[in-house]
Amino acid sequence: MSDDLNLPGPDTGYIATFGSGRPHTLFSHGFAGAVRDTRPFGTGVSGARHFLHLPGHGGRPSPGPGWTYPQIAEALAEALRTTSATRALGVSMSAGGLLHLLSTAHPAIANLEKLALVLPASFTGFPAEVTAANRSYLERLRRLVADEDVDGIVDLMLSREPAEVAEMLPARAWTKAKAENLVHTDMSDGLGLALEIAVDDTAEAAENLRTFPGEVLILTHEDDPAHPVPIAEAIHRAIPNSRLEVLPAGSILWRGRHEVRRILGEFFA
Repeated sequence: MSDDLNLPGPDTGYIATFGSGRPHTLFSHGFAGAVRDTRPFGTGVSGARHFLHLPGHGGRPSPGPGWTYPQIAEALAEALRTTSATRALGVSMSAGGLLHLLSTAHPAIANLEKLALVLPASFTGFPAEVTAANRSYLERLRRLVADEDVDGIVDLMLSREPAEVAEMLPARAWTKAKAENLVHTDMSDGLGLALEIAVDDTAEAAENLRTFPGEVLILTHEDDPAHPVPIAEAIHRAIPNSRLEVLPAGSILWRGRHEVRRILGEFFA
């Protein structure tokens, strides 16, 4: 499957596979993302690379309104089992789903040796100001989606990006595709996820994270209100066997792709 004109369907578990042999690495996108968004993260990664479409994305039906991280975690767990992956990369909400699996010591992670959490958006909670900002943003976004105002959605989404990124034509085209999906598919069922917490703040969850034996990379960038650096720092503190990389603003998807590929290539080598 070479592109989104040939989307993975139920016959493959909504997974597109590129390459072959071991190791097996699972890649999963963020909210309103797609296989085309995670494929660049697999550049230079050896073995079989498996790219998942989560429910509500890429033609896969939504589980219904009010998505939760346990739901996302179960979809990821099934993909890990299906692909026999020993390594995984999750972006944003997928990072939260993978964290949920770690915090519950889910059987699906038993063979997981390496885990990359890219732009983690949620952990055990948010500072009050982040919660307020997320709620305000979601209220505005819901109104625009209800009005089917694609251009308004694009402008709102890009308002959270650095000015240099917001002015890039590829960034605007990419954001418009996301906006159109929010208006024209059941993806909007998951709009409230930005207020959900990925990991229960319990002693058991903390112990499961602390004792996870695999290697963990946490990769984020500065000045991104949707993916606050303090969230990544909190995850780093909770998982002793982890490495934190914080890049300059706008790096992950646009301005620092070479550095991102270098970091991931070294981590998954």
